[in-house]
Amino acid sequence: MKNRVDVYQKILKFLSVLLAFAILFLVWTNRVQLVDLYGKIDLYWVGTGLICYLANYFFRSLRLQRLSENKLCFFTQAFKMSALHGFFSYLLPLRAGDASLPLLLKSTSKIGLKQGTLFLIKTRFLDLSMLGIFTLAGSLVGARMISSQVQMIWFFTGILLALSFFIMQRLGYIGNYLVKKKLNSSLDILSILKFDSKEFLFTFLIWVFMYATQLCVVRSMGLDLGFSEVIFISAIQFPLQMLPVQGLANTGNHEGGWVTAMMLMGFSSDTGLEFALVSHGILIFYVVVLGGAALFTGIKGQR
Repeated sequence: MKNRVDVYQKILKFLSVLLAFAILFLVWTNRVQLVDLYGKIDLYWVGTGLICYLANYFFRSLRLQRLSENKLCFFTQAFKMSALHGFFSYLLPLRAGDASLPLLLKSTSKIGLKQGTLFLIKTRFLDLSMLGIFTLAGSLVGARMISSQVQMIWFFTGILLALSFFIMQRLGYIGNYLVKKKLNSSLDILSILKFDSKEFLFTFLIWVFMYATQLCVVRSMGLDLGFSEVIFISAIQFPLQMLPVQGLANTGNHEGGWVTAMMLMGFSSDTGLEFALVSHGILIFYVVVLGGAALFTGIKGQR
């Protein structure tokens, strides 16, 4: 079994490295067009996008503080840990950075590794459900030039994702039985799947500002796309970010989502790739600014 896991991990690493080099090759071959596009970027929209990105992490921090039952100081711990978690999650390959949140929580407060892991799982369930709610809303408005078949798939995907949290709640009893009886684990799945109105509100606001950031990035490149079309791009791109095959700084997954979505909206693959690469550069800038500031200032210990 261990040998199979090792082989699987090696395959994922190889594919991730291959993906990263493929994107670097595309950047090099399209360097003239990319330099031209970067030269035309509207800095007002880039700055506005950075503000929206910061607001996104403000509400992530409020959610984390709520989950910890106010054990964390907001700015010196919750905000900086959220920023570092986003930094590591985005930049490290193979989704390795996702595991940083439980470790950060364990090292800076009285929250144990197990409880921190439960926090991470719960936020992922909440995010998945909220992605579905926005996906469903976007599908009802529609996006330019997509076919009725694509819109129908978009619609039903939104329903499935929106109901995912509530479906998991109903399956929680079965899950608890399997985890405790079959795996001999004390993990309580039902405790993960309980949430209050504030956690739901903070998750909603997190996603509002995530989409607002994406919209600002789109506008900074001169693309005349509406909010529902940004949701359409994100509905394809964000799930790809959760795949285990991922290059450094989400390389490949970001571009794949953008190109696919833009082609479905009637753009050529070359145009989609150029805008995907430029938008990726802007998002990396946001991640480095916030994560770098958190790394530089550090996190204070227990309160």
